[in-house]
Amino acid sequence: MIPHDPNRPQTDPRRLVFARKERELYQLIAASGYVPDEQNFSDFCESLKSGRAWLISGTRGSGKTAFPEALAEACNLTMCVVAGRDGLTQGEILYDWDREEQEVWMRENLAIAKGLPEGGQVGFLEKARNAKWQRQFLVLGEVGLAYDLAAKGADSAVPPPVLLLDESDKFGASIEDSLLMPLERGLIYIPRYEGGCIGVADWESRPIVITTSNDLRHKLSGPFISRHIYSRFANPTLEKELEILAARNPKASSAQLSLAIKLLDAVRGIAGMEDHPSIRESIDVAAAFVRDSVESLDDYSLTRFFCYFVKTGDARELLGLQIDYLLAMTNGFNPIIDRWLGQRDPQWAKRWDLTV
Repeated sequence: MIPHDPNRPQTDPRRLVFARKERELYQLIAASGYVPDEQNFSDFCESLKSGRAWLISGTRGSGKTAFPEALAEACNLTMCVVAGRDGLTQGEILYDWDREEQEVWMRENLAIAKGLPEGGQVGFLEKARNAKWQRQFLVLGEVGLAYDLAAKGADSAVPPPVLLLDESDKFGASIEDSLLMPLERGLIYIPRYEGGCIGVADWESRPIVITTSNDLRHKLSGPFISRHIYSRFANPTLEKELEILAARNPKASSAQLSLAIKLLDAVRGIAGMEDHPSIRESIDVAAAFVRDSVESLDDYSLTRFFCYFVKTGDARELLGLQIDYLLAMTNGFNPIIDRWLGQRDPQWAKRWDLTV
């Protein structure tokens, strides 16, 4: 669990959407440095209004995990995270019992029972056995914790937490099945637990659940998918990518933004590249240009930055043969990129004679 900042006010995204203040929520998230795609943001708002979890699929680096992180940061919400991996157990995500504490509890009560009259021992031990299933011995996983926090928050008008189910294609069938009930009913039923279940049935008070999938390991089951509103995160347009780069690197000059996006756009257009750089690499390259005050590239400096977006030896060898092409593309005029930059920077517009 990543707790919220107690020194900052919290904002409930659901309340903003119900109040028809979607643009206010959009601007709040964008101010954190994450600029959502309009359609994806609209899908997210529908998930808030419907009470359903939101399932995002897409390629790596497309901003799937960054969205819930930005949401939690922008609205100052507690965030619970389940990271998909092999060997994930239901106890880690839902609940488990503290067996060691339960054994200590029973040993202590057995010792007390020995000092009682024989007629009272049976009843005393029966109560002790029932009491070992109390809340104090229950250990909640991240999902159980998120639903429990949401239930407590509903009683005190505290905004619900964000629950991120990250890379769900690594969960496996048994984990998916264990999540069906909380996703549908908002409740986690616990055998022998004195309270019966944890969670909150009222969907307006449930955690804000965002599930991501890279569509690589396992195909998600139909029942699991059906409990979600679905979106596909595609690669952004050049205009949207520029907007994202400018938001994530507010100190970047027009030249640095131009170099970063023209370079990565050129790399994506090279035939034979199996793993094209994503928006994540664009952000990293732009940040590197800002850090090193880079505003132009030559043969040497270009290859120095290959490490940010080249992931295999074959790809590096391939790009090494394309140096002249990459330099020509980064130094040349791009109508989409340069007109976008020219609209925000008069000097850049003048450089490319865009004011005429």
